[in-house]
Amino acid sequence: MRHEGSIIQICLALALVLNILFWLSVRDVKSRWSNVPPPPNIKYASIYGLGDASFAYRLNGIMMQNLGDTGGRVTPLKDYNYETLGRWFYLQDSLDPVSNFTPYLAAYYFSNVQKPEMLPPLLDYLSDIGNRPYGEKWRWLAQGVFLARYQLKDLDRALEMANALANTKNDNVPVWVHQMPAFVLSARGEKEAAYAILLEILKSRGEKLHPNEVNATKAYICTRILGKEDAAVNPLCESL
Repeated sequence: MRHEGSIIQICLALALVLNILFWLSVRDVKSRWSNVPPPPNIKYASIYGLGDASFAYRLNGIMMQNLGDTGGRVTPLKDYNYETLGRWFYLQDSLDPVSNFTPYLAAYYFSNVQKPEMLPPLLDYLSDIGNRPYGEKWRWLAQGVFLARYQLKDLDRALEMANALANTKNDNVPVWVHQMPAFVLSARGEKEAAYAILLEILKSRGEKLHPNEVNATKAYICTRILGKEDAAVNPLCESL
């Protein structure tokens, strides 16, 4: 019995020594982030939620929201792979095309990347989502116009999305939705085209607009599009 007890003690001591040696060898090793993982095939995406697409959508959303910020590590957005991230956006869309959670992450979180040149995959997604006819999906197009114009500095892309936004088939959208191409055209220096769009809106919808919207549109024309000399002789600007 004493012999067996000695063997057990020796084994425990050896295990302790091995444990200490292992700890000493790995104590400086830290987990490494391998960047955005590739998304699963759309056919099998719901497996993450045990066959429940809505549950899988929410699990993926939490994962995306915390990508790169686990294990005491904070990763700047510029280090993310936005091409792979864009594939996750579309995967989420296949799981739940109605929810605005993932578009919100794309438009207001991932859009803050320190390198605006990484935004095109995100803009592609917002453009596709924003063209949906239901709900208020057009708002994602509006956010895409903002990102393309002010962060990416790509006025061509901004105009493309602004035109899509203006074609929104919804009678309840605010008037600036239809004015958006004019704003981008004005920024591109195409003042005559911008003037024509805004003038047509005033002629065709002026009676249905709130007086404040009419005055704001006239003010934009007279102070942002027309020069001082042209504004001085334009009847539109007389009441301002």
